[in-house]
Amino acid sequence: MAKTTLGEYIRNLRNKRDIGVRELGRLVDVSGVHISSIEKDKNTPSPELLRKIAVILDADVDKLQAMANQVDPDVIDVIKRSPSAVPSFLRSAKGLTKAQWQELEKAALKMSKKKKV
Repeated sequence: MAKTTLGEYIRNLRNKRDIGVRELGRLVDVSGVHISSIEKDKNTPSPELLRKIAVILDADVDKLQAMANQVDPDVIDVIKRSPSAVPSFLRSAKGLTKAQWQELEKAALKMSKKKKV
């Protein structure tokens, strides 16, 4: 079975919410033609447009960004602050299970909250 493309995924989300191409375009300040070209995988939306689409379609922006091979600006900032530590950390964590990633995320959130106090 073929992997769902970003355009197909956006089209499926839009159809599930019963939003037309022109309507989605209007809601995110682009033409319906532009939305159609994204759904046909002829154009890749900018990070800003992708975030707007995610909000309107109540979609996980991180998933959409991953499908578009984009990196969130917040993540880029983290990488810039620790340019050697982040890639090294990710390489060492590449074999983790989903449960281990969730545990790691909880630990990181806990550490972030302690830092702010």
